[in-house]
Amino acid sequence: MITFQLNGAPIQIAHEGKTLLQVLRDDLHLNGAKLGCGEGECGACTVMMDGRPVCSCLVAAETLQGATVTTIESLAPTPDGSEICSALARAGGVQCGFCTPGIVMAWAGRHRDDTPDDALEGNLCRCTGYVKIRAALEQATCLPPRRGTVSGKADLSLQDGLARLAQNPQLVPIAGGTDLVVRAGHDLGAHQLLSLERLDAPELHQVFWEDGNLVIGALMRWQDILHDPVIARFVPILRDVAHGVGSPQVRNAATIGGNVATASPAGDGLPALVALQARIRLIHHDGSREMPVAAFITGAGRTQRRAGELIAGFVIPAKCLGQPQAFTKVGPRRAQAISKLSLATVRVPDDPAGISFAFGAVGPVPMTCPKAHASLASGARDKAHLSSVTALAMSEITPIDDMRSTAAYRRRVAGNLLMRHCRVLFSPAAGRGDG
Repeated sequence: MITFQLNGAPIQIAHEGKTLLQVLRDDLHLNGAKLGCGEGECGACTVMMDGRPVCSCLVAAETLQGATVTTIESLAPTPDGSEICSALARAGGVQCGFCTPGIVMAWAGRHRDDTPDDALEGNLCRCTGYVKIRAALEQATCLPPRRGTVSGKADLSLQDGLARLAQNPQLVPIAGGTDLVVRAGHDLGAHQLLSLERLDAPELHQVFWEDGNLVIGALMRWQDILHDPVIARFVPILRDVAHGVGSPQVRNAATIGGNVATASPAGDGLPALVALQARIRLIHHDGSREMPVAAFITGAGRTQRRAGELIAGFVIPAKCLGQPQAFTKVGPRRAQAISKLSLATVRVPDDPAGISFAFGAVGPVPMTCPKAHASLASGARDKAHLSSVTALAMSEITPIDDMRSTAAYRRRVAGNLLMRHCRVLFSPAAGRGDG
C-alpha cells in the first residue's frame, strides 16, 4: 500500500500502476483536476505535491509514498485560494472554466520570483486570451510558502534501494516520471517501479563542492536548477537550459538525472553537460564509477548504465566553472517546446581550440564535431576562419527530417549558431568575464 497526505488527511491506495490524476478522479472522485493533454502541456490537471505545482497526469502513484498532495478542492476555501479565485472572477478571467483550477494551483504554488507569465507557462486557456487572467493574478499577490530542495519522503536507505535494483533487473528507477509516464501511455501496470524520492540520499538532491569541482545531484529538479544561486554563478549554461525545460509543473518534477537517463537526442541537458566536460557518477550496491557524459550516451535512448546502477550526479570540472558559456535552443515557441536543435558552448582555457561545444537534436548523441573543433585550434578566428569551421561542423552533424524540422534547416541553423557562439565567446568582453 502507498500512504500519503491528501488535502490534510492520510490516505492509502493500492499499487495499481495508476497516475495521481487517475487516483484523484476515478478512485477518490475529486474532479477539480482535469484530464486535458495527458502529456504535461495544458496544466488542467495541476495539483500541488509537497508544495510544488505538478501535472498530476504525469505523477506515478508509486512516487506518492510520504508525499503531501493538495488539490483545488482543499485550496479554494483557504485565504490564498479564495483571493486568487475572487481576482479571476472580478477581472473576467474565467469563461468555460476548464483550465481555471489548474491556473489557481499554478499561481498559489509558484516560485516567489515568478511573474504571471512565468507561472502560467504550463497552463493553456482557449477562451480568454490570457490578458484578463494575467491582470487577475497581478491583483492576487499572495506569496507561496518557502520550500527546500530535499525531498521529505525518504523511507528507504540508499544501500537498500541499490540492493533491490541489483536483485531485481526488472525494477525501473523513477524520479519525476515525466517521460516514463507518457511513454507508458499512462498505464504503468506492466512496470515494476522504484521511486527514487524514497531514497535517503540528500546528496542526490543537492549541489555541492568536491575537490574544487562542482557536483550536481541527479535528483536536482530543473526548477531548483533554474533558481539555484551557485549554478547561476558557476554554470549559468544549466540555468539557461532549465528555462526551456517544459513548464514550471514539469520542472518541479523532472530531474537532471532523468533527462540524461532518457538519452533523447533532443534532451536539452545533454549537450550542455557534454560542453561542460562533465563526468557522470554511477553508483551500484558494490561501489561506484565515473565516465564522461559524452561516453555515457551511446545512441538514441541508449546509455552505458548497467543493471542495478543509479545515476548519482554529475561532476563539473573546475576549469569550466565560471567561464563564459552560451546555450541556444531553437524551437517553435519559447515555452514547452522540444528543440529542433540546440548548441551549448563553454570557454575552456586549457583546450587547444579555446572552447568546448556540443550540438543537440542533430544526431543520435550530442555532436561535438571533432574536425571542426580541431580546426578552431589553428587559425585567426576571423570571419573566414570561422566560416570554414562552421562548414566542417555542418558536414559532421547528422540531422534528420522529422515532424519538427528538416535536416537542411537544422544543418543551416547549426552553422549559424556555431558562428554566433564563437564570435561571442572569443570576444574581448567574454575574455574579461563581462560579456
